[in-house]
Amino acid sequence: MFKESDYKESDATNQGLVFPIPSVKTHMDTTPYKWRALITVAMGTMMATMDASITTIAFPVLARVFEKDLSVVMWVTVAYILVSSSLMLIVGKISDLIGRKRIYAAGMIIFTIGLGACSAARSMEHLILFRALQAVGAAMCISCGTAIVTEAFPVTEIGKGLGLLSMSVSIGFILGPILGGFLLNWLDWRSIFYVRVPAGAAVVIMAVMLLKKDSIRLGKAKLDLAGTVSSSAGLFCLIFGISQIKEYGPAAPRVLLFMGAALLILMLFIWIERRATDPIVDLSLFKNRVFLFAAASLFLFFVAAPAYVMLMPFYLMEGVGFTAMETGLLLTVVSMVTIVSSPLSGALSDRIGKVWLSAFGAAATATAFFLMLGFELQTGVSTLIPVLILLGIGVGSFQPPNNSAIMGAVTRERLGSASALIATQRQVGISLGMALAGAIFSERRVIHMTRISQEGAAQAEALRQSIPPAFHDALLVSVFLGSGAMILTLLSIRRKKRTQPSPEP
Repeated sequence: MFKESDYKESDATNQGLVFPIPSVKTHMDTTPYKWRALITVAMGTMMATMDASITTIAFPVLARVFEKDLSVVMWVTVAYILVSSSLMLIVGKISDLIGRKRIYAAGMIIFTIGLGACSAARSMEHLILFRALQAVGAAMCISCGTAIVTEAFPVTEIGKGLGLLSMSVSIGFILGPILGGFLLNWLDWRSIFYVRVPAGAAVVIMAVMLLKKDSIRLGKAKLDLAGTVSSSAGLFCLIFGISQIKEYGPAAPRVLLFMGAALLILMLFIWIERRATDPIVDLSLFKNRVFLFAAASLFLFFVAAPAYVMLMPFYLMEGVGFTAMETGLLLTVVSMVTIVSSPLSGALSDRIGKVWLSAFGAAATATAFFLMLGFELQTGVSTLIPVLILLGIGVGSFQPPNNSAIMGAVTRERLGSASALIATQRQVGISLGMALAGAIFSERRVIHMTRISQEGAAQAEALRQSIPPAFHDALLVSVFLGSGAMILTLLSIRRKKRTQPSPEP
């Protein structure tokens, strides 16, 4: 651990909020290295985020080739999410113990081997198994990627580095459907995996040659075995329970069983971590106000955000009547704007502070969702695009300063754990958000369709007219969640002001 003298106040104290950031200078502060580290991590991050969208677009082809129902094919993604989410906290802790370069490079090796294995799968069962292997590598890369970038950049440029890293996420989401559609059109489903093997091998070489060895070790610290088992089991039950909501509903016995088990196991995990000498998650971090509110707002934000990804295609294609190509182009607007706004927000947060930019991003996102409540069947592109641009600005403005605040609130030897916590919250939040949005949309659409049919509309027209109100009902939840993320971010400032001593009479 660093001594008190090893810390200095951040230039961005967020209007009275001060949190410790290591000021120790190492070879990682040098300008050439920070860009090498960023490019290496960004490449791996882009491949990992691309993986989700490029695989999903192949679902219809996989269902036809393997003669499986869509509910079975979905396990290609569910298995990936389950395994990666369950392992991130543990891998983040291990990276603090043995070095982040080792974990990142090993993760890319496993991820690349998984790609090759998936392309050679002879059955759906084999494909799901190899996707789980691939998820192990993805967890290793994602869990420590943010920590590597944070450590590589000087204190005054952490926001810039994380903003550029966030940009790679958006690029991955954009390239996934484009590359996947091209490969499926000209080659076969195996190509979406084997075409990326050379890129994976290149990132492995970059990691080995460009990333420098970690200069921080925790000495004889040991891995918390009880915390490892309980965190993995709890997160597995949580993600699996969430994944079943869309198909069976939130009140289904299997959903309640796994969600209840997750709650009990995660409570046990907290009990274990409070007593562990070297815990997987240092719960004392949550005593730091910046860390606490930034982590809480991050989770709410990522529960809110997926509603757009989940529901917009239904609204545009089944409701408004756009083609798949037109819908795809409109959906890329958010990612394109995020590519621009993320690095700008990150760099700006290093100058004016992280709280206000994070709050602005959450507010812009909530406002965009609120404006979507006015989308109807007759809404034109001239109305859609400005709202999508605002959403892209909000998403891009929130994450870099928020992540920078979280990473800046921990010591260097805990960066891997903090990075893994961000990744885990993001994954769990997205999974929960998509499940909630899907469940609300499906349930409310049936209710609205019944009402419209009773008013005399034909069944086909009732199906179409039921989309906007169901879309609005689901998005209303995102409006409140986005607003909650903004309030949590701002609450730290207000409370800090209240705790200032009153002047003597």
